[in-house]
Amino acid sequence: MSHPEQTARLQLIPLAAEHLVPYTTLIAQPLVHRHLSRAREIAADPEGQARRIIGMSEQQWSKRGLGPYAVFAKEDGRFIGRGGLLFVEHSGEVEVNYMLDPGAWGRGYARELAAKCLEISFGRMCLSKIIATTNPDNVSSRRVLEKLGFALTGEKMLDGGRVVQLHEITQAGWRNRAAAPQA
Repeated sequence: MSHPEQTARLQLIPLAAEHLVPYTTLIAQPLVHRHLSRAREIAADPEGQARRIIGMSEQQWSKRGLGPYAVFAKEDGRFIGRGGLLFVEHSGEVEVNYMLDPGAWGRGYARELAAKCLEISFGRMCLSKIIATTNPDNVSSRRVLEKLGFALTGEKMLDGGRVVQLHEITQAGWRNRAAAPQA
């Protein structure tokens, strides 16, 4: 299991069974799961889907040394979401993703979390590329990725007819962006 991480405002702890209750509460919220590819499954069985993701998280951390984090606000210690890196089995790529409680939206937490994931990916893990997917209607999530330097690379149809937009950033792109003066 990886060590916890932190940013200026966030405490990141590998998502595990101890986070089942707050994570189930998070994903059960229609505002939170409405843009997800498994929205129907989550709405029908939030606890079952939370258990599935936590099981996958524990497996990814054990096998790959990466996975989703339970995200806590340092200011008050409350659970505000889930996010991190996922190894995508069918493509062999690593994806960054994030999901935050609506009460935490608009505060820059998603960008802070995703930026930390890129730092880990390209700095410590020396990965060459990170991908992300967004629902075309999720403008806020797409904006977070754009601010971090992700490029929109296309779209794909998922099972069930849902379309997702594909984004990626390379290590070289990330390094060049990090070295450029900020406006």
